[in-house]
Amino acid sequence: MAKQRFTAKKILLVHAHPDDESLQTAHVMADAISRGAEVFLLTLTRGERGRVKLEELKALEANRAAMGAFRAGELKNAMAALGVKNFKFAGTRAYLDSGMRIGNLGTPTTPAKLDEMSLTAVSTPVIADDILQVMRSFKPDAVITYNSKGGYGHPDHKKTFDATAMALRQFRKLTAGRKTKFWVIAEPGERATVAIGGEKTAELKKAALSAHASQVTIKRDTYSVADGVEFRFDMPERLRLASPNVMPWFKPVFRALFGLPLGLLLGYAGAYVHNILADNDRHSPLGLYLALGATASIAFGLRTWRNSRGALYLLNAGMTIAIWFLSRDHIFGAFIADDKYGNRYIWCAMLICGLAAVFPRISFAKWRAKRTKTHL
Repeated sequence: MAKQRFTAKKILLVHAHPDDESLQTAHVMADAISRGAEVFLLTLTRGERGRVKLEELKALEANRAAMGAFRAGELKNAMAALGVKNFKFAGTRAYLDSGMRIGNLGTPTTPAKLDEMSLTAVSTPVIADDILQVMRSFKPDAVITYNSKGGYGHPDHKKTFDATAMALRQFRKLTAGRKTKFWVIAEPGERATVAIGGEKTAELKKAALSAHASQVTIKRDTYSVADGVEFRFDMPERLRLASPNVMPWFKPVFRALFGLPLGLLLGYAGAYVHNILADNDRHSPLGLYLALGATASIAFGLRTWRNSRGALYLLNAGMTIAIWFLSRDHIFGAFIADDKYGNRYIWCAMLICGLAAVFPRISFAKWRAKRTKTHL
């Protein structure tokens, strides 16, 4: 257990959905209020895509506006239970809950179709600007949000971390003399700097979570969000002191342009191995097969899992640049003119990228859903 104490006097908590604040930081808020600290909760969405626990509320799932209004009411009641008076939703843009699905690799990811105002669809600097405005008016000495992985990986939680980190970096530049600390929620198994709460604040956490009855199942001593996974109300909440690094600034650029360096690397690798021959009687062009196999795997992988044609165009451009540059070097001077397998590699690699670009997107999730319906 960490020995350092959490003694911040002005605390800003940034969460993605109503109920996140009570699930993960109710002890933190209750403890802060008890010692006279100021607490400000900023919630970025109204949880419009939530899935309710109570059968009598199931109709809300078909009406996102009604769901958002209902969960906003739950948040208000939860804050009253904790004694938190300062709380609001982000900006005038009314970001929407993005929702979540389990992707092809078994990890949480965004739904296939997103509204343009879904939190994960909005540019990180835009969201960061809304958070920054709150920081400038509230002037916190501690900011709390999810870790860089978004806790269990919810895409809205990841976006919240990125936007909060970006906003805090800007805030620190604007207030050079203020040393606002950045705290992230430590998940089970992660290192923590402080642990907050216990028996003294357990009843307050229970009251806050009871206000979110549409999302949380409440029992005498425990609560649960997922069936079969229960947590005690008196379990301390763990925070880790972190640094708002510059990665949120580069993530959008990397996501947009990562195909180019990938193409450069693939072009260089292909140029080095394409003319390796197998040690057999026919001297088969083993290197050419390896180079084209790698190209096909990456190109169709981008199309299938990333659903990104732009990345494919950049991949092709990167390969072309690498091959052109190498063809001008004296070592690879005959790469195009005299190399027996050089032209085959170039044209076949470009053809593969072209085919991948026009290839229809494969949705394994839909295939699984169809198979499930077929067997029902």
